[in-house]
Amino acid sequence: MTFVPPSWWMLGLTKIGYLLIPLILGVLLALYGLMKDNILIVIIGVIIVIAGFGLASMAWHNNYEVPSVQEKIITVSDYQIKPNIGKNKQGMIVVDSADDLLLVTTDGESFLNEENFWFGKFNTRDLFNQLKCNGTYKIQYYGWREPFYSTFPNILTVEEVIDESNATNNNFNKYSGTNAAVGGWWF
Repeated sequence: MTFVPPSWWMLGLTKIGYLLIPLILGVLLALYGLMKDNILIVIIGVIIVIAGFGLASMAWHNNYEVPSVQEKIITVSDYQIKPNIGKNKQGMIVVDSADDLLLVTTDGESFLNEENFWFGKFNTRDLFNQLKCNGTYKIQYYGWREPFYSTFPNILTVEEVIDESNATNNNFNKYSGTNAAVGGWWF
C-alpha cells in the first residue's frame, strides 16, 4: 500500500490540533490553580503541557512518519544549504552541521538528512560522508515534499550502495562556515 500524504491544509490542522489541545488544557488548569492558590494544580497544568507536547510528537510520528517510510534508488547530484537556515549577527549564513544541508538528486528531488529521536537516527554526519556526489544508492526515507510548509523527505538509512564508480568524497568544508554559497543559493 502506498502512503498518501495529507493535503497542506489537513496537515496544518493536524499539527495545530496536536499542539493546541495539550497547550489549552494545561494552561487552563494552571490558571485555575493560580486563581485557587493551589500550586499542585499549577504544577499539574505545566506537566500536562510538557507531556502533551511529547505525546503529540509521538502521535505525529506514529500516524504520519512511520506509514510514510519508503525505499528509493537515488543518484546524488550535490548538497545545498537548506532554505530555512538562519543568519548570524553579521547577516551571513552559518552552516555548522550536516543537518543544515539538503541532498539533491540528479532527478531534481531534495532530501533532508536530519536527526530524528523517534526513529533513533543520530548519524547525519555519517550519512553525509556515505552519500557521495555522483554515487547511486538505495535509501530508506520518510516524509514527503510539501511546498507550502517547505518540508522535505528525510533520509533514514542507506540500504545499499548501487554504484560509486564516479563518486567523489564529500568535503564538509565546502559547505560549512559563514560564507558558504552552495548550489547558487545565497540568502
